[in-house]
Amino acid sequence: MRRSVCCILIFLLIASACGRRHPGRDTRQAVPVRLAPVSVRRLAEPVRTSGFLSSQAEIRLGFKTGGVIGSIHAHEGDRVRAGQALASLQPDEFRAMAEQARQGYEKASRDYERANSLFRDSVATLEQVQDAETGLNVAAANLKIAEYNLAHSTVTAPSDGVVLKRLAEPHELIGPGYPVFLFGTAGPEWLVKIALSDRDAVRVSAGDSASVRFDAFPGARFPGRVSRVAGAPDPMSGVFEAAVSVRRGKHAFIDGLMADADVFPSRTREYRVVPVEALAESDGEEAVVYAVSPDSTARRVPVRVGFFMDDSAAIASGLDSVAAVITEGSAYCADGAAVRVIGPGR
Repeated sequence: MRRSVCCILIFLLIASACGRRHPGRDTRQAVPVRLAPVSVRRLAEPVRTSGFLSSQAEIRLGFKTGGVIGSIHAHEGDRVRAGQALASLQPDEFRAMAEQARQGYEKASRDYERANSLFRDSVATLEQVQDAETGLNVAAANLKIAEYNLAHSTVTAPSDGVVLKRLAEPHELIGPGYPVFLFGTAGPEWLVKIALSDRDAVRVSAGDSASVRFDAFPGARFPGRVSRVAGAPDPMSGVFEAAVSVRRGKHAFIDGLMADADVFPSRTREYRVVPVEALAESDGEEAVVYAVSPDSTARRVPVRVGFFMDDSAAIASGLDSVAAVITEGSAYCADGAAVRVIGPGR
């Protein structure tokens, strides 16, 4: 009998203890979490786009006058120095024209001297002297034109650079001004030509900073600056073309490299910044983070993500009254679930 009474008392004590235990306060069942502070920063949402690398200036080089191409001394991809001869026309015609103009100038000079001598002897009139002087001036101008055309029967590099395209071959008959080469200037600064949508074009302006990456140089980032933004869209594609100036440093840039660019507009706004692991749920711009309530329970907080920065997220709205968010352990939280803070996050 005494043994039965003892068993009943023990059972009642255990039941009483279980009844007093609050499941929300059971630290053995609480989710262990770490917290990270919410920082407030003024940021500009970056414009992420892509483009192609090109020389600072691309020049179409050709002959001033038409003729038959005699020789071409450069090929695509050749790096050349300023003043280096790249191509020349067959010179026979230009030399003959220059000699003809020189002979005409010498005759006009003799005629002018003779008219002056006769005028001093009162044999020639003043009108004859003036006509001879005009003839001399015209002959001098013709000589200058012929010599200029002869000098420009050779295409030379306007600066140090690279031959991007070769558009003609020897023995071709080419017209005046028709391009023979597409020439790219070589220097420390290059351009990344990017495309902007109308939404982004109104946010980007010349002088905005940028960060550029190339598949050809994994892991390397190149600081840049927007040098120009088109004032009208391309009629074919409908996008606005812009150019980002970058310095090559010690890297061997090649025209046409594919580039990814992040452009940072100068206009900023206030964002709440949290680690990306604080986002327990994410669907486009909509996401969810968890904060810790005073009663040590998780509080579900819907937020709107502005953009991502490496391992952080810039929150556009939803965290105005939140000082810290759960990072480690957020995936195991639910609204109202008991949590136990075990330390700060990163």
